[in-house]
Amino acid sequence: MKGEGGFTLAETVTALMVFGILVSVGLPILSEMKIQYRVNMQRMEATVLLKSEMERIQSSSVPVPSQGMKKSEQDGTVYKIRWKKKRVHSHLAGTYVEVLWNDAQKRKQKRSLKGLVYWK
Repeated sequence: MKGEGGFTLAETVTALMVFGILVSVGLPILSEMKIQYRVNMQRMEATVLLKSEMERIQSSSVPVPSQGMKKSEQDGTVYKIRWKKKRVHSHLAGTYVEVLWNDAQKRKQKRSLKGLVYWK
């Protein structure tokens, strides 16, 4: 009968092949984007930890040990925070803080920060 609408078998198979190709290309890209998002989130968390630890050491009214280490876990990632504080000059103290962690791809990562503070 003339005028009946529908798709032929060839059109349906072609559409499925195109869809399959798009999915096979799109899934690896989506997976890589997800990994990259996780790596960026870990870097951001490490930076926040780094800055807050530096702030805590430099502004503490209670004496802070000259060096130390602690761990912090956030969203399944373990961050190792290490610091060193030493007198640089008669009224200057230097502070070095670093954060170490393994990223989503199991590579070792490190962020560090140096600062000086005036001692009275």
